[in-house]
Amino acid sequence: QITGENLNDLGKLTKEITSLATEFGVASNEILGVTNILAQAGIKANDLTIAIRTLTKTKLAPTFGDIQDTAEGAVALIAQFEQGVGALERQLGAVNRVAAEFAVESQDLIEVIRRTGGVFKASGGDLEELLALFTSVRATTRESAESIATALKTIFTRIQRPETIQYLRQFGIELVDLNGKFVGPYEAVRRLSQELSSLGEGDIRFISIAEELGGYRQIGKVIPLLRQFETAERARQDALEAGNSLNEFSA
Repeated sequence: QITGENLNDLGKLTKEITSLATEFGVASNEILGVTNILAQAGIKANDLTIAIRTLTKTKLAPTFGDIQDTAEGAVALIAQFEQGVGALERQLGAVNRVAAEFAVESQDLIEVIRRTGGVFKASGGDLEELLALFTSVRATTRESAESIATALKTIFTRIQRPETIQYLRQFGIELVDLNGKFVGPYEAVRRLSQELSSLGEGDIRFISIAEELGGYRQIGKVIPLLRQFETAERARQDALEAGNSLNEFSA
């Protein structure tokens, strides 16, 4: 009923689950639980088989936690970044590599994808950039993934508002290209970080800009976001180079 498959196709799926359990040493009931989550999200046929194989591999990677939480994150990845099931192994590989190299957990990265991915993608960003910016804040502040994700959603919404873009021009910061299009969230943070790097910790201009970007409530996340861009760039490079990282543990 969940998969909408006929009995013949369902038999093939059952064999695949048994095969994966044997190949990777993962309990078949865990794989079945993941299959239900994916099927309920509308993933079917060959896509379902590809997705459950990728998610089973995450059980062998030491950075990932509960496989069902990872499956919920996978559904969010597919829906929000719109690259299809074929990109899932590379995407989760990026999550795995960043979690292994920085003071951030895979489940934290999954949380920010679920909460902020849609807004980030709509503003012109990609997965690796989102992971990188989140990591720069999380590794610095150690605040909860939920609170950082909420802050980033606010910041990425406000940073592309016409009034914010106009406000930043008085400081010589331009966030639109020659065609009048927003440069994207990652590039915007890079430009802000670069232009504001010369301002001291207590400089009123820095505080004013930080408050404009995140509001008074989120200023504690804006500051590390702008101050720790080097960390973000290192995390982004790791994420981009991590396409095969899940297979390192499942070989």
